Order: sequence, then C-alpha cells, then structure tokens
Amino acid sequence: ACTPPDKAVGDTQEKEPDVAFDGLDRGDVVIGFIGSDRPDFDRVALQAFEDSGLAASYLSVAEVEDPARAAQQGVKDMAERQVAIIVVSRLDIADDTADGWDEALDDARGAGIPVALLNPLSDLPDDTLYAAALTINDRAADAVPIDDAVMTIIDDLPHDKDMMVGTLVDE
Repeated sequence: ACTPPDKAVGDTQEKEPDVAFDGLDRGDVVIGFIGSDRPDFDRVALQAFEDSGLAASYLSVAEVEDPARAAQQGVKDMAERQVAIIVVSRLDIADDTADGWDEALDDARGAGIPVALLNPLSDLPDDTLYAAALTINDRAADAVPIDDAVMTIIDDLPHDKDMMVGTLVDE
C-alpha cells in the first residue's frame, strides 16, 4: 500500500537519503489547494505558488452552506485526481466534523498523497494524517519559501512537522 507505517505520507525521512533523488519537476506538480473561509488569505499562498512555477487546483469553500463538509469532499476529490500534494488552508476541526476530517485525510493518505495544513486553526490528534503544518510569516527571517516547503514535502525530504513559511518570491 501507499501508506507508510506510523508516519504521514511525505514525512518519512528523518535524514537525507543515501541515494540522491532528483524529485519531481516543478512543471509536473499540481497542488490540490482546499480553500478557507478567507479567500484573500488563500490568494496570497496561491499567488506565491504561481510566481514560483507551481500549478494549483483551487477549491473555494468561502461561500458554501457547510464549509467543513465541502472542504472534506474537496480533499477526497483531490486524492482521486492524484495531485502531488493537498494543502488545506485554515483547517478548523469542530467536534461535529472531526470524523469527516479523519476520513477525508485518510483517503489522501491511502492514495499516497501528502497533506500540508496551512495556518491550521485546530490541531489534528493523528499526526499520520498530515506531513506538516505550515504557518505563514513573511516577516520571519528564517521562514522557508512556501514553494520550497511544499516541494520538500512532495519529495519526502527531511523537514520539521511545524514549518514557518514565507510567500514572498524572489524575482
């Protein structure tokens, strides 16, 4: 199966592999981006991806009746599409949506697709369901460019579970 034991997809390397891996070419990457309740926030990340040559398929849940359920279905749909990574913006787990999130993220895990949480509002109790939590801070000098963080996760290279990322792309 595609699921590593006791690890999240995209979070299995604790050290650089002995054999160098070139990784996916940026032109071949499609990010499944599950939007949040704040489309302006989402646009910042989407623009950073575009500026760095990464394509994203965006699902907005800002104006739907049940945003959590729409986002969960979006994760399942992106898993079926076999995107390179699924980024979930501002994940917010309430008691009545927890099971749906576990199921949706487990579908991505079962498909072998890493998941990154972007500025999550809630912690997931099962850290095998996501490779990293990314927090945007464009003022932090040590922030990793968001596109580099996503490529690191896709290529399953060593990374922190919690990563500070920036959206400003060098020209």
